[in-house]
Amino acid sequence: MDDTGAVSLVIAPCRQLCDWQPEPTAAGGAGRPPRLLACTGCGSQWTPTERWTPRQADGSEPPAVRAELDRLA
Repeated sequence: MDDTGAVSLVIAPCRQLCDWQPEPTAAGGAGRPPRLLACTGCGSQWTPTERWTPRQADGSEPPAVRAELDRLA
């Protein structure tokens, strides 16, 4: 986290092993900041504030990503 409160996300080269899951220590929940999700294949991280949406290795939308987007809608 920097001085503005922004979180620096991990970004790693794709290994085509994409499986996006919530970080075990991520907060999330009603009225809470967005949950941090991470790719178990490469370690990259994502929150809904990013301008891109992760995909699984097969190109499908990860259920954890859809759940987080729906929670914040």
